[in-house]
Amino acid sequence: MDNRHIGIFDSGIGGLTVAKQIMSSMPSEQIIYFGDTLRMPYGERDADDLEQLSRRIIAFLMTKNIKALVVACGSISSKIFDRVQKQIPQNFPIFEMVSPAITATLAATKNQKIGVLATAGTVASQTHERLIKQTLPNAQVTAIAAPLFAPLIEESWTENAVADMTAQIYLEPLTNTDIDTLLLACTHFPLMHNAIAKAIPKNITIIDPAIQLANDISSQIEKRTVKHRPCNEYYTTAKQAKFDKLAQMVLGYPISSKFVVLDEVR
Repeated sequence: MDNRHIGIFDSGIGGLTVAKQIMSSMPSEQIIYFGDTLRMPYGERDADDLEQLSRRIIAFLMTKNIKALVVACGSISSKIFDRVQKQIPQNFPIFEMVSPAITATLAATKNQKIGVLATAGTVASQTHERLIKQTLPNAQVTAIAAPLFAPLIEESWTENAVADMTAQIYLEPLTNTDIDTLLLACTHFPLMHNAIAKAIPKNITIIDPAIQLANDISSQIEKRTVKHRPCNEYYTTAKQAKFDKLAQMVLGYPISSKFVVLDEVR
């Protein structure tokens, strides 16, 4: 048995959508969540900057004796995951967001016309398009950047007219593409699900990669056997009260985060 925590990190609260799915699939597991709210969003940061940020966060999580690491950030997963892998011991369990996204998308599409909604950096990397076409060479992939989504979510503006209008503007280019599947390639974006769903035809399947990721983790790590209630930990780099309020919105129950200063991080 392995009763250690699963470490999860993201730029803010978006990765909590991943944590929620993991806790739902594996209710006996304990998680340590790190949200770098001071430096969010990560979508516009370059690869070298993301590498330095991830290095400091991973070093912190490793001090907690975690048994697995989840990179719950679409930008890091798509742009520098190869660099992140070099930061951890060999054979240490590490999970990212791209592989489960591709698995779920390929399983869902029927007409091979796929939309990808992501940060500008993830769209520019073309990672999802490239991997989809490795299996479906004739697939038509339309990638859309939605840089305002993460800031709206971090302000709790997910269920109002501003959220609806922003989603409609971003998704308008998809209206004439006949896509049957829309991949949410940023972990913040499931929190905009209702606004996104209003902006696209009802027959389009919306993919949240966190669901597939949780299944992948469940099948690959040694399970915790202690039966008492899991003791989860939450860390943030800014505005604890705001982070806790948003976390409760995502998770459905109150949390109490701890403030962390990461030295030498830009």
